[in-house]
Amino acid sequence: MRQFRDVVRGVDGFTRNREGNFAVLFGAAVSVLALGVGFAVNISQLYNARSSLQGVVDAAVTSTARDLTLGVITEADASKTVQAFLDANSTAGILQANQAALDKLTVDRTANTVQADAHADVGLFFPLFSTDSMRRVTASTTALYSDKTVEVAMMLDVTGSMAGQKIKDLRTAASNAVNSFLGGQSATNPRVRVAIVPYANSVNVGSLAASTV
Repeated sequence: MRQFRDVVRGVDGFTRNREGNFAVLFGAAVSVLALGVGFAVNISQLYNARSSLQGVVDAAVTSTARDLTLGVITEADASKTVQAFLDANSTAGILQANQAALDKLTVDRTANTVQADAHADVGLFFPLFSTDSMRRVTASTTALYSDKTVEVAMMLDVTGSMAGQKIKDLRTAASNAVNSFLGGQSATNPRVRVAIVPYANSVNVGSLAASTV
């Protein structure tokens, strides 16, 4: 009986003892804080990865739509072009080389749009609760393209009022405009044609149109 009372007193003393409570609470608080910090870091990592992926996909689709418009590539080459752009630029931001992968590319001939869906698998800095350390982020974007041909005619004032520096500046501006219009398009399937029309009382075309004069 005495031994039983000693056990009861021992248990009662243990339950009344408050020494070390702060250490226990501090340990619990640190654990919760560490989980919160790890979760915040993971969220920030995934957000930055998705932002980087979105930027790369936007640039890839825009570039592909431009090449389709200029006739540099055909619709059959669009998917390969987008993937090549993703591979070349996938190190943007926090992404690693060859981390961005193209899931689907749709070229809508009716709406003249190029739509791409892509993903990247990101390794988390702080995997929590023994979960999978990899998370997938996705991105999608659409760009317009045109398969129409364009003809541009520029009428240039070459009268006497343009003498001196004015005509020099006009030549430079016209040359830059022509290079901008014609640069980058396919040599075998040009989409843009440019005509120059001089504005003057008479024009000396030399031997350019001798047979028609």
